[in-house]
Amino acid sequence: MSWLTAAVALASAVAAGWSTALMHYGASGAGQEARASELARHVLSQWRWYLGVLASLVGLALHATALHLGTLTLVQPLAVTALFFSMVFRDLLERRAPPRRTVVWGAVTAVGLGLFLVAAGPTGGNDLPNGEAAAVLIGVGSVGVLLALRASVRFPTHQGLLLGTAGGIVFGLMAGAIKSTTSVRSAGELVTSWPLYAMVIVGLSGFLLNQHIYNRTRLPESLPMLNLVNPLTALSFGIVVFAERPSGSPSSLALQCAGLSVVLAGIFVLGRTRQEYNPDSVGAGVIETTGLT
Repeated sequence: MSWLTAAVALASAVAAGWSTALMHYGASGAGQEARASELARHVLSQWRWYLGVLASLVGLALHATALHLGTLTLVQPLAVTALFFSMVFRDLLERRAPPRRTVVWGAVTAVGLGLFLVAAGPTGGNDLPNGEAAAVLIGVGSVGVLLALRASVRFPTHQGLLLGTAGGIVFGLMAGAIKSTTSVRSAGELVTSWPLYAMVIVGLSGFLLNQHIYNRTRLPESLPMLNLVNPLTALSFGIVVFAERPSGSPSSLALQCAGLSVVLAGIFVLGRTRQEYNPDSVGAGVIETTGLT
């Protein structure tokens, strides 16, 4: 089941990468000086933008399926690889080869991913989330987000780092909320239980925070930390709320940690990779949505 989960999670990352590349390609043609109304008219006339929206929905469905099949510990580190796919697909849309830096660090990430998957064994845990533990973790995460936002105003030189941290916390919690909704057995139970409302509230907060990040920072300043904190927060949610514990020998666990460290390092560096197209354009902001859930 772990390999099936990994395959679905990677498929979700590929779909998210395509979504980002297509939506950015459709939006970037409007020009950096385009007003919101002009941008809206432009993207609504681009078939690639609609295809990107469809790919985004497919990616979200696959991500929710992966979380239903497996654990946050396994799924979320794979989800952030969407950043790499988005960079490669964006270059392919421009009919150019990806930069050497993207290829090299993509290969490093792939090696870490392979090591992580080979070493990963069955992960223990509960099928149903611990509501009290979730409330505590979401509360602690909310405090962390507020502190990071406040600090970003007080220390503007580190604004990208701090806003990326806030975004990573929110989207890591979002992944946990999605995982929690997949444990609900019926539509009636879903409406009357906390996971649905937690997902809506955290998701809306994440959307609004994303717009703030787009407005306040350049992507290379906030994206690396966001993609680093996101899976770490989701892993914490899995441990605290679902009692996920990796099983296997100490050497297997050490290999998993080493592989995960390499994956996160690769994603961190990829996030700092400057693409040839302008990362400050309005459409480029879509890039930061990859791997957030």
